[in-house]
Amino acid sequence: EPISLVHLITNKCNARCSFCFIDFDDPETFKGELTLDEIELLTKNLGNSLLNVNLTGGEPFARRDIIDIAKLYLKNSTIQSIYITTNGSLPDRIEKFAKEITSFDDQVELCFQISIDDFPDNHNKVRKIPDLFEKCIDSYKRLSNLNLKNVNPVVSITVSHENCENIEDIFNYFHYDCKIDSIKCCIVRDEGVYKIPLAKKKQIFKAYSWLTNHIHQ
Repeated sequence: EPISLVHLITNKCNARCSFCFIDFDDPETFKGELTLDEIELLTKNLGNSLLNVNLTGGEPFARRDIIDIAKLYLKNSTIQSIYITTNGSLPDRIEKFAKEITSFDDQVELCFQISIDDFPDNHNKVRKIPDLFEKCIDSYKRLSNLNLKNVNPVVSITVSHENCENIEDIFNYFHYDCKIDSIKCCIVRDEGVYKIPLAKKKQIFKAYSWLTNHIHQ
């Protein structure tokens, strides 16, 4: 029986990142999304060992019924925490989710991984959403300002060919200028539209190694 489950609830997304593994030009991409009735059945058959579900996408908050999905997991399974990976572009929906789910179950741990990869202008350019950086910071601050011990926002930096040359400055800007006190990182998967040359891969790994060391300090 599973302990943790990753549920890709939608392939829909309002961003178009070059390193994304989703093929938005494929007409089959948006087919096969589970309905609430199907998710109800799924959550009733996960056994008694499940502790965590990661709701991801696509952009999970592109699904307007994401609160209903989370409630089905809480009602029908044994989860103790919900982890959500988001591009942070929909702060109203994100804040509403946090408030409603903690009211529904005040014991569940909520972690919101908000993706921010670069300085404002470049972040918006790479992910192709106007004012996205500002919306991400708004989402992070709104969650932090709820002052709930079981609501944990974290900014995640994806180290890629787009930002690896400036990773030290980016980290310092996030931490010292934006006052973000919870940061994690991951390394880009070479599965997107752009295929990374070997020399650039080495540069990305060097930047990723520096970042992980400084986050842990």
